[in-house]
Amino acid sequence: MSAKKRKPAGRRDRKSGIGAETAGRGRKPRSGGSVKERVFPADRTAADGAPSLAESLGGELYTGSLTGNAALLTHLYRTNWLAKRIIDMPSEDMTRGWYTLPPCVPPEDAEALARLEARHGIRRELTDAIRWARLYGGACALMVIRGQEERLQEPLDLDALAPGDFQGLLVRDRVSGVTPSPEMEEDLDDPDFGCPRFYDFDTEELGRLRVHHSRVLRFTGRDLPRREELMENGWGASELEHILEELEKRTATSRNIARLVFQANVTTLKISDFGEVLAMGTERQKRQVLASVAEQNRLRDSFGLQLLSAGDSYENHPYAFAGLSQVYEAFMMDMAGAAGIPATRLFGRSPQGMNATGEADLEHYYELIDQMRERHLRPALEKLLPVMALCCWGTLPEDLTPAFPSLRTPDPREEAEMQAKQTDTLIRALEAGLLTPAEARERMERIMG
Repeated sequence: MSAKKRKPAGRRDRKSGIGAETAGRGRKPRSGGSVKERVFPADRTAADGAPSLAESLGGELYTGSLTGNAALLTHLYRTNWLAKRIIDMPSEDMTRGWYTLPPCVPPEDAEALARLEARHGIRRELTDAIRWARLYGGACALMVIRGQEERLQEPLDLDALAPGDFQGLLVRDRVSGVTPSPEMEEDLDDPDFGCPRFYDFDTEELGRLRVHHSRVLRFTGRDLPRREELMENGWGASELEHILEELEKRTATSRNIARLVFQANVTTLKISDFGEVLAMGTERQKRQVLASVAEQNRLRDSFGLQLLSAGDSYENHPYAFAGLSQVYEAFMMDMAGAAGIPATRLFGRSPQGMNATGEADLEHYYELIDQMRERHLRPALEKLLPVMALCCWGTLPEDLTPAFPSLRTPDPREEAEMQAKQTDTLIRALEAGLLTPAEARERMERIMG
């Protein structure tokens, strides 16, 4: 076996795997100056008295990486619409275009496989697995095979599969249902070389199950340096971790702008000797002054008339909102940049500026989604499709490599040009004798949809 053998995409080698001394254990306290720590003390508030994002999440003391605090991640996902959208949108876009099978698969077989997927909700389950991996840093999907409940610790034997054996996927995230074992896969020929050999799944009916990695589709969050990865038990980081600061700034800005709207008119009431009463007056005198102000305010609200003493004065100062929209736009752009999602999609608004269309931002975003599909979705499908094919067709074709269609929807003119090019290529292949008339007709039907 050559030492320079190329490892599969998205896999880790043995050197970067989980050490037996760290895997499967709880998170260790971080020390040293190389690890950035975010500290949210319970009494932390903004300068204007508004609670910070951390305090609004219950005022809990949190030290360390955000990924290590599952309760905070869950609360952010459930209560903050931006956090939820940043997690959900790429997850759903990765499976929105789904995949296509190679031309060697007959249409009737492809339709049968699609029905099997729909019956077990495969696209939904894979979307959820990617979603929870993005939120918590890791998730797994167990391929459920009929009649193999007692052989879960054994490698999956494809030759033992028969039509009707596949029973869907069981998805669990890293904080509520799946734990990697400290043993690493050491077989260089195994696609999961360097990954955990077993996973412990928590189920409601059967309790904890130890499952061989060949039966598991593994999803991880954002990649981490080796030292950080070891601290996360081999998982990745939450996608919310690196955007928490921008999320906090944008949330605070939005909250403060909303407060200013309710204070568009600042009222000033000048009362003689008010400072002296507060500084040297008794508690009874202070209460009397405040009660008097409250009564004056009630009368003004009821009758539109302000009653004052001879030495008092009442002034109204309207507040100017000039410049706030630009500040808010800047925070929105920072938030979109940190999330890697165009503002047109993240905030659901039209692009700003002369001749702005947002097409360039969308193209960049779709390129990012393509990379994510190759990194996360392709390894899972290449492991899942042979199992589903054997349980659906009873045979395994020579080529079952999935392809991902473009997420960009072409306009009618571009679509017509694309069909014309494909048709011209098909005619040339037919004239050259590379295709039979039946094969050309079948492919033409696919081109025309």
